Amino acid sequence: MDLEALTGAEKVAIVILSLPQEGVRDVLGQLSDEEVEKALAAVSRLEEIPPGVQDMVMREFEDALQDRDMHIAGGRKRALHLVRTHLDEARADSIIASLGRDELRIDWTLRAYRPEFVANRLRGEHPQTIAVILSQIPAERGAKVIGALPEGMQAEVVLRLASLDAVANELMQDIEQGVAKLFQRKNVATTRVGGAKAAASVMNRVPKEEGNTILEGVDMRDSTVALSIRKRMLTFNDLVNIDRRGFQTFLREISTEDLAVAMKTASQEMQEKVFKNLSSRAAEQIKEEIELLGPMKLADVEKVQEQIVEVARHLESEGRLSIDIGGGEDVLV
Repeated sequence: MDLEALTGAEKVAIVILSLPQEGVRDVLGQLSDEEVEKALAAVSRLEEIPPGVQDMVMREFEDALQDRDMHIAGGRKRALHLVRTHLDEARADSIIASLGRDELRIDWTLRAYRPEFVANRLRGEHPQTIAVILSQIPAERGAKVIGALPEGMQAEVVLRLASLDAVANELMQDIEQGVAKLFQRKNVATTRVGGAKAAASVMNRVPKEEGNTILEGVDMRDSTVALSIRKRMLTFNDLVNIDRRGFQTFLREISTEDLAVAMKTASQEMQEKVFKNLSSRAAEQIKEEIELLGPMKLADVEKVQEQIVEVARHLESEGRLSIDIGGGEDVLV
């Protein structure tokens, strides 16, 4: 889950899920019915929220949680419980009706199907249509769908995804109705769009070799778009390009435990920069932590690295550091 990819409604949903029970009513009471509907629809869409993402979202609000590391989860049942518990009956009925309609959107329509099945159904559609559809689903699933598409279509779809700006509601409704018919479910309009950021979020989750091939195809069609995607792709090793002052600020935000895990697969250049910007005692502590960790699953290491990258992105958004990864092809993992 990428902090930058979260919508406002999704951030509000995370706040609602994180608040103590007695605080939820106050928050919902200050929102309009439309805002409540959007927030609860987002609660329904969210499954598990990584503690790192939760923490960064909560930092954007004045009242931080007492325990930011707690594990939280959403789901439709949780959304219904929230609205029934904290709103009066008449208003709850109205919002639940709208929440039911939200469940018919593209992301809900496709979430029950395997990415390979989705790709097989969509392969006969126009690349532009496929790109719009992919902009409506989580990036992790979008990456798998792209990976299951014919090789000749992959670069074209990513190019069009990156080029998306705004889609007229009428056109979106037509596409959603087409998806509903294709997957034998009904649907309603939505307002989410793609763009280079969405394309980069998808490409960050595509296997390295496959991703290189796709980006090369995008580059051949539109080098500007390809560069825009690359600049928005960021990995743990790319953080080596942060300037010294910013890097020290960044290190202060990362726990020793997380840094030790992330360093297990860090590049030699990244390791040298980390240890160079730590005190001798802190560097030794990190090295000892790494030895104590022992063998770990690559997926577990990468998960921690992704959370650390999210911290860096948050610091960059606050102007506390700058990250420049350029346009090279070595930004994929």
